[in-house]
Amino acid sequence: MVDGWMRHLVLHIQPMNQQENNNRPKTSKVNLIKLSADVHKRDYKISRQIGDQNIQPTQVFKPEAAYDWAIKQLELAERVVFCYEAGSSGFSLARRLKLQGVEPVVMCPQKLDERCKRVNTDKRDSRAIAGRLDRFLAGNEEALVKVRIPSAQEEDERAISRQRDQMMKGRKQFEAQGRSLLMFKGLACPGNWWRGSEADWKETVQKQAWPAGVVELLEVYRRMALAAEREIAQLTLKIEKAAGENLPASMPALPNGFGALSMEILRREVCDWSRFENRGNVGSFFGICCAESSSGERQSQGSITKTGNPRCRHALIELAWRALQFQPDYWVVKKFKTRMDQAKPRSVTRKKLIVAMARLIGVDLWRLYTGQTTPAKLGLRAKQGKDYVLKNA
Repeated sequence: MVDGWMRHLVLHIQPMNQQENNNRPKTSKVNLIKLSADVHKRDYKISRQIGDQNIQPTQVFKPEAAYDWAIKQLELAERVVFCYEAGSSGFSLARRLKLQGVEPVVMCPQKLDERCKRVNTDKRDSRAIAGRLDRFLAGNEEALVKVRIPSAQEEDERAISRQRDQMMKGRKQFEAQGRSLLMFKGLACPGNWWRGSEADWKETVQKQAWPAGVVELLEVYRRMALAAEREIAQLTLKIEKAAGENLPASMPALPNGFGALSMEILRREVCDWSRFENRGNVGSFFGICCAESSSGERQSQGSITKTGNPRCRHALIELAWRALQFQPDYWVVKKFKTRMDQAKPRSVTRKKLIVAMARLIGVDLWRLYTGQTTPAKLGLRAKQGKDYVLKNA
């Protein structure tokens, strides 16, 4: 009788337990999964951290397998963040992940061995990136420097101006190699020895009386320099033509002396002027910020940090020198004109003043491109007279 009662109780309880299991909600997704990768051509070393748990051991994936695995993490978490250092891998991976719903974070490359143990491996770097990403997402903005991910169009436009810089470096290298050859042989080397037509080249060879063996070597360098010069000219025209098409609404025409080449290079390097929140961000991006090493009562300020974009910095300094000549009513020129005239030519003081002017010009360009001011309020005059002709570098 007892056994029958027990069997009846078990049969009565079992359906109730099955019903409770069916009504119980399924396991929900975690809030966040953090993936930190040390990216290389052949494989990715990835460290995963689920929520606030400990960082899991680093795993090794092939590039496409790593991409697929990152996408699968969306089945486990509401938010997936994928972090890697900017470098040769570019931004294509970040754009692909973003399209699939993964949040990419591209960090500025930096020394990851904080304790200087002198032990550097890909797996250790991956875990170090994971630690920095964890702190960054927790609110510590100093843990890493986030790099803005440009669009494919912005990256293509920027590549054209950077290719021009590479061509200029190559041309100067061929020119220097020819000059070095002549100096090594103890022969005279006229300035810009490679320029001119074929008739000019033959006249130079005959006038300098260079040996036939030296001329044969020089002709190779000359052909390479001339080919690079032709490519530079074509790229320059292409960039300058695009300058007038991308001016802000507040600036219908280029100010006098503000070259189309410099302005367009600046625009392509910045990509989006609205990315800056204040003038301090502008100066930091250009690297025209004063270095400082202060502690306690001691305060020491040095030269500019030069940690920003070098191409923008060079273009701004060019604009500052031109503004002195072409924009006498510009408020920045008025501010520094007296001290520039009092300083000796080619002195360090003049160079420091030009750098200070370049910083203010960069801030004014940010204000112009974001519609905060107009050229008339700044004292900038529209382009008049003959166009500025770029001299041979």
